[in-house]
Formats: sequence, structure tokens, C-alpha cells
Amino acid sequence: MARKALLNGASALLAVIMTTGAAQAFAQTTTSDEAPKKEVEVIVVTGSFIRGTSESASLPVNVISSADLEKAGTPSTVELIKLLNVSSGVQGDTNQFDARAQGNEGAGSVNLRGIGPERTLVLLNGRRMAYNPFGLVGTVVDTNLIPSAAIGRVEVLKDGAAATYGSDAVAGVVNFITRTNLEGFEVGGDYKAIDGSDGNYTMAASWGHQTDRAKLFVSLGVQMKTELPITARDWAYRDYLSNPEGGWSAAGNPGTYIAIGPTGGPVSAPTREPNCGPLGGFAGFSATTPVCFFQFTPYDNIVEKEERSQLFASADVEINEDHTLHAELLISNTNTPEWKTSPSYAFLQAPSAQALPALSGLPGRFFVPVTNPGYIDLLAKNPGLFPASTIGVNMLAYRPFSYGGNPKFTPDEPRGGSQGERSFEAVRVSVGMKGKLTSTIDYDVNLAAMDDTGIRTGFDVLVNRFQLALRGLGGSNCNVAANTPGANGCQWFSPFGTAIPGNSITGVANPQYNPALGAANAALVEWFYPEVRTKQTSSLVVFDAVINGETSFKLGDGPIGWALGYQYRKNSFRSEFSKFSDLTQQPCVSSPDFNNNTCAAVTGPTVFLSGSFPANVSADVNAAFFEIRLPFTSNFEAQLAGRYEDFGGAVGSTFNPKLSAKWQVTDAFAVRGSTSTTFRAPSVSNIQPTSVTTLQSILGTFRAVDIFGNPNLDPETATTYNAGALLNTGNFKASIDYWRFDFDNPIVSEPIAGLVATMFPTTGAGNCGNPTFAAIQAKFTFSGGVCNSANISRLNTTVINGSAVLTDGVDISVDYTFQDLMGGDLKLGLDATYTMSYDVSALSIGGVPVAPALDALGKLNFQTTAYPLPQYKGTLYGLYETGGHSLRLAMNFIDEYEDQRTAPFSPSLNYSTVAGVPGSVTAGKTIEAWQSFDLTYRWAMENDLTFTFGIENIMDKDPSFARLELNYDPFTGSPLGRTYKIGLKKAFGGPK
Repeated sequence: MARKALLNGASALLAVIMTTGAAQAFAQTTTSDEAPKKEVEVIVVTGSFIRGTSESASLPVNVISSADLEKAGTPSTVELIKLLNVSSGVQGDTNQFDARAQGNEGAGSVNLRGIGPERTLVLLNGRRMAYNPFGLVGTVVDTNLIPSAAIGRVEVLKDGAAATYGSDAVAGVVNFITRTNLEGFEVGGDYKAIDGSDGNYTMAASWGHQTDRAKLFVSLGVQMKTELPITARDWAYRDYLSNPEGGWSAAGNPGTYIAIGPTGGPVSAPTREPNCGPLGGFAGFSATTPVCFFQFTPYDNIVEKEERSQLFASADVEINEDHTLHAELLISNTNTPEWKTSPSYAFLQAPSAQALPALSGLPGRFFVPVTNPGYIDLLAKNPGLFPASTIGVNMLAYRPFSYGGNPKFTPDEPRGGSQGERSFEAVRVSVGMKGKLTSTIDYDVNLAAMDDTGIRTGFDVLVNRFQLALRGLGGSNCNVAANTPGANGCQWFSPFGTAIPGNSITGVANPQYNPALGAANAALVEWFYPEVRTKQTSSLVVFDAVINGETSFKLGDGPIGWALGYQYRKNSFRSEFSKFSDLTQQPCVSSPDFNNNTCAAVTGPTVFLSGSFPANVSADVNAAFFEIRLPFTSNFEAQLAGRYEDFGGAVGSTFNPKLSAKWQVTDAFAVRGSTSTTFRAPSVSNIQPTSVTTLQSILGTFRAVDIFGNPNLDPETATTYNAGALLNTGNFKASIDYWRFDFDNPIVSEPIAGLVATMFPTTGAGNCGNPTFAAIQAKFTFSGGVCNSANISRLNTTVINGSAVLTDGVDISVDYTFQDLMGGDLKLGLDATYTMSYDVSALSIGGVPVAPALDALGKLNFQTTAYPLPQYKGTLYGLYETGGHSLRLAMNFIDEYEDQRTAPFSPSLNYSTVAGVPGSVTAGKTIEAWQSFDLTYRWAMENDLTFTFGIENIMDKDPSFARLELNYDPFTGSPLGRTYKIGLKKAFGGPK
């Protein structure tokens, strides 16, 4: 069905193209003719350090000029990367529920071949950049730091390049190259109208000046996004039985309770509070336990508010005819000032003995005494809800703030969700010299330094403080040992639904609301619900030295070209945390207030967000490399390269060679190929025994997942192959390339889904206590210390060298130009990638299989080591140009793919409305194929004023449904719907 839809869409598009014109694809193998000749002159193409290497040589390099981007509507960096047919599983859109994107709101990445963004090397003007400080795998560059207003072209090398560039260039290289030849002043901006938000806009100003001896360039760019709430999209806001994974949690308020009797034992079965339905909850079951499912995603955004700015400046100064000084400065800032999330989080940690009364019932549970005013009110309105002998209730599934919103935020946020901040600030300085050492030898030396600092904040409940407030002993002025509950500065907190005025999303009032309980004391909430803050900095210092030239020895088509180089890199990583998230200050639940820093599990004092240990680590890398170009004949050329890198310590060293060749069989037809070994070293944070914490859905409830570094990691290695054919007959151009990546020891985190499924193949005790699974059980922390699937509070995982991976596929690019058609030129074409396989070998931990062999092709790959991977992806495009006018129309298409999970689509007690009777929800097993049509008109006027107008997703097609929290896959789809974009650019003072 998906392929039939694709063919139908393609036929329709071609019919429109033949009458109106169409689009030019991004990934062209030559830059647009409209781009200034001086600007696009390629002196050293990405993939080679030998001057004069052509972009049409043996390596598959695509060049995208600034003119190409303008004709495509000037997409943002994230939009450009998502549209590239060679990139899958892209981070950049809001996706707070997936560990790979969590805490990275405002950051972006490139993921060539879908094998992980950590395996694509991102360069700015051919130089490395510091890693994203919150990148989970440690070696991902934040592409949103790139100064988009200053970019002159983008070069995409779609082949393993570690032999030339070193670690991380496993899947290839994306090189953003800035402009150098602007003369005068240029200003521009655009606005994108988005239904449900205030839209997005960009502004840019650039200045350039050239003399006989110097080139100066300065660019300032600003990009703004406004928030788009989930409630603005019907497809993202679904009821429970439409998508139980669509942001529904068994931990809510109203909650579920067990009555505790005078001896401290239970005197009732689990009881769901009756206010569930009236407040908008789903009265369902977690296994056989009645719970009130709470939907937290309506408090979130599909698009967060983002404020981004970049200042870029460069200078090229000719010292004399043989030597030139080059300097660059980049200052980049991204701020997400009001990141939105659930009003509060589920309780994953239990109070310690210091905060609990002696007869508090079940271990690992919060306790509410019958003297709590909320309990008294609840029982008065619901007589007989609990037995008369009850002395208090234990909470089974709970969070303090839900449908009514969080009073800490409701004054400024009508939805009442909690919020925090995400920000990234980067400063990069690069200075270098290049020129001639002799008449035949050139040199290029450069020193660059960069800091990328990320800050993220949030709020969470302090475990013991909340328990004290349930007992009437809350507040900063309460003397717990000496005072009476609810008196002398001690305050009560009512945890029940009768304290909720109504649903802050739908506006439905709560008929059992008691205003006296609902007026939660602001100071009390401030006391038990503090801010937690993380600041992390990734730093990089790089010294590069390259010499290149030609030998006196000649082959059939000229002298042998060569390059030699040395590189030194110092990677550093620092992290620091606020008081309640720093495990060196507050290691235990009982650390605040009780000053007890001795506990069996160091998990910090908050109920959900885990603390971490500060780090300050660095590592040095030394590398040497060579490259040789062998022009055997005028029709046949080969290149040989090799690189040695020494990481020191336990990581060691590696040597990687590469061989590539091109044979021009005829004037119109050529073949090319390459083979190499590539590698990726662990980052400095990967090999430290500290941890980062993510929040992942485990058996239907979000839990803390700690990911610890591993000092014993080896570099991952891969053997890559590329074989292609090129046809160029003037108006017709085509290329086809077969690529293959064969990995060993990939650096990955242990798979969450595999660990959970191995330990708990069914709900309940599963393999608890089985000595065969002891190593797996040790990775879990359980509430109350009782091993059971219902008691999982956190999971400890480790960065490891994982199972072998093999992937291969084909890239296709075809275009034809009709010249002098109705007074203009019409170009039609196709760029597509067809992935043929993505096979991951089985994985065992401690001798226990935790993940079977995985065929990840065409799968969602949720909580595995792979990313979402549709089998094919591409763009059918065309461009009609006449005079200063161009009209672009494109169809972007993505193949369907499957959700590989079994549990969400099997009959389950969780999907039931009747206790003990399983139900099933089968929607979303197939994430349907998707096509969108984009149209852009551009008018370049004679007065150097350029006007653009575009419509994206003309048919206003929703993203394909997926059984995820946001009801679509943010790594692949777009949530915006139909958008309209208008832009203007004006140049003053000279040619561009």
C-alpha cells in the first residue's frame, strides 16, 4: 500500500511539474550556477587534504550551495538535515520522552545512514567543533550552533572518513563552510505561519569587505520559535484506548491507596479514588490493580519556545604573496526559557524511616494518616471508602500535582505544567596560517578552541519533605520533633482529588472540590518542590598542521599529489549540579533535613529526577595521517590515505587506511569505489565511572535510568565500502552508489527494553532471586527493596562495546534539464536512499542473553541500540527558472516502518475497563508511509532585493501515528502541518 501511494503521489507530482515547474533537490553533486563563482570555488573538497581535488572525484560528496537553500525556502538546519535522503533518526524537534533527545531541547544533530549521530563528524570550515555537553553518547555536535546566516555551502561526504579526519567520521562528514566574498551589507528575514502558534521567524544581517590584501566578513543571525502546545493538534491529544502509550501514566492524582490498620498491615484491597472520572482520568487497571490513568502530555509542547542567536566573524589577511592569516570567531546561544512538562512527576522513591511513623504500613510507600484534613474530607464525601479501623493509607501509584496543574506555575501558565530552562552557549575561536613553504609545497596550520556549555533546570519533590507534609509536619518553620501536626508553623498537604478544583486543560470542574484544601500554601510547595539544576561544559582544543604538494615523479596524467598532517586534540568535560541533584552533597533520601548521608543506594533525595556526581575530566589525542593521489592515466585516478591516532591510557591507539579510485570509462560514464576501516573512540565522559540519568518508560511508567561510563571501553571499528557509477551527458546526470558499513564493538548503552524483558518476561517476580540472572537483577533498584516489576524505581545501565552491526544500501540521484522551455529552464530529478539491511547481532550480559539478533530495517527500534529506520527515503523534485524567477515543487517521501515491540499490541490487563479482563489496542503497529508536497517561489530582482514565498506540506497531512507519548515519531516526522513562509533579503553596496 505504501509503495502504491508513493507511485500515485509521484505521478501526480510529475504532472504538476510539467505544467508549473518544480524543485531542485538539496543533495546536488555540483553547486547551483546561480551561486557566485568565487564563493563556490572548491580548493580543498571535504574528504581530501590535497589541493585541487575535484568534488567529482572518487568520493561521494554532495555540495549544497546557499542559492540551493534559498530556492528551497531557506530551511532551518534541522529541516535541512531531516530532508536529506542520507540522514535518518534526526534529533532537533521536541522529544523529551526519548533518552536520546532528553534534556536536549534546542539542540540538533546529523545522523547519516541512521547509524547514530555520534558516527557523523560535523565540521565548521573543515575544523572540529566541541561536542554537545548533554549528548547521551558523548560525541554529538549540536548543529543548531552553526551560524546559518553565514553559511555559503554545505558539503556532505557520504563515506567513512576516519583515515582522513579521525574519530567519529564513521558514517561520513558534514562540513558547513561559511561565506568569504560578500562586498557590502546584506539584511534579510523570514516569517513562517504555523496554525496553533505565533509562528517562527528569522533575521540576519551580514557585512563583508574585500581589499587587495584582506577579506572581512561578519554575520549576525537570530532565529525564534514560538511554542506549539500538544492541545493544538487533535492527532497528538488522544484518549487512553486510542493510544495507551500516548502520555498516560498509572501514577496520578487522584491515586490508588491501600488502607492500613492498627497493626501496620493492610486492611483493604487497593482502592482507586472516586474523583478519577470527573477530573478526566481513565479508570483502568495496572495488571489487576485499579488505577486512575493520568495524561501528562497536554501540559507539554510539540514545539518549545526557542530563542537562538549566532555571531560569526572571519578575517583573511594576506601577509605577503606566500602567506595568509585566517581567524574566526563564533558566539552562539540557544535558549529554551520555558520548557514545559508534567505538573509533577511520578513517585519512584520512598521515604526513609526518619520521616515515617512507626506503623506506616507497606515498605516503600508514602503514608497518609487519617488525621490529614484531606483524608477527613474525602471520607466524608465518600462514606465507606476505607474500613473504619483504618489508621492511614499507603499510596500505590501517585504524583502530587496533575489535572489541576501545579500551583507553583499556574499564575503564569494556565495549563499548570511544570517548566524549566534549557540553554546552550558556545564560544569558538580559530586562528591559522596557510601558504607556501616552497614552490611545490603548501602548508596549513591552525589552532582552535571551543567551549559548549549547557544548562538545564527542572523541579522535583523531595521525598522526605513531602512525607512530612502528609503528616502535617511540613514547612521550613516546622520543628518536626517538637511540634504538633498542623500547628506552630507546621503545615498539612492534602494529596487527594478533593483538593483539585478541576481539569486545567478541559476546564471541567471537580464536583468534590474543597477550596479550603485546594489553596495549597505557596511556601509549603516551594519547600518540598525545589529547583534542580545541571550545568555541563564540553571543551575542545585542536591543533592541525598539514603540508601538501606534488612530487617530481609523474604518472600517466601528471605528478603524484600528497598530503601529510599532524593533529593534537584535547577533549574536556565538566559537570556541576545544584544542591539537591549533587550526589556528593545529598546522596540519600534522608540527606536533607536529617543530615543522614549513609544509605544502601545512592539515589539522591528527589522522587523522580536522579542526582549525579560532578565530573572534571579530559583526554589528549595525537594523530598523524597521510594521503596520496595517483593519477595513473587521464581516465583513472586512485587515492590512498592512512591515519594513526593515539588516545593514551586504556583506550590505546588505532591505524586506519583508505583506498579510493575513479575510472572515467567514457566522457559521459565513470565508475568509482572506496574501501576503508574507520573508528570511533569513546568520549572522555564515556570512560569515566560517573553517570548521567535519563527518564524512560518501563512497563508503562517512567523510571530513572542511570547510564554509567566504562573505563574498559575499546574504540569501535568498522569496515566501509562504497561502489558507484556516474553518468553525465550534459542535460542528464545520474549517479548510483552502493554503500556498506560493517561494525565491530560499537559503543552503545545497554538496551533498556532487553534488560527489562530478560528480568521480567511476565509481570510480578519474574526472574527475581534466580542466580542465573543475578547480574541483571543487580542493575535494578526496587521500592522497599522487594524485587518485583511493580516496584522498579530505577535501572542502572552501562556504556559497553555492543554487538556487531551490518548495514548496506543504495543512493540514487537523477536529474534532467529541459533548456529553453517557455523562456526558461526546467530541471526534474530524484534523490533517494534505499537501505537494504540493518542487522544487529545478539547481545549477552553476564552470560545471559538480553537482546536477540535484531533486524532493525524498517523498524521503529524503540529502546534498542538502533534509531528509527524507514527502508527508503527521498525527494522527487524539479525547478523552473526564468530570469530572476524560480518556482520549486518537491515531494518528500518516507517509507512505512513497523513498531517492533510485542507487548503494546498484545491483549493486556492494562487496557481493560473490567478487572481481570484483558483488552487490546492494535493501532500504530505500522507507522504509515508519509509524503509531503512543498512549494517555493523566489524572485531575485535587479535592485538586489530577493522575495521568497513558500508553502510546506501543501496537503496539510498529519504525521504518521506511532504508539509514542507524542503520538508520532519526532526523529522522522514533522508536527507542524501546513505552513506558510514569506521572506525578504536586500543587499547594499556590491555583488554577493
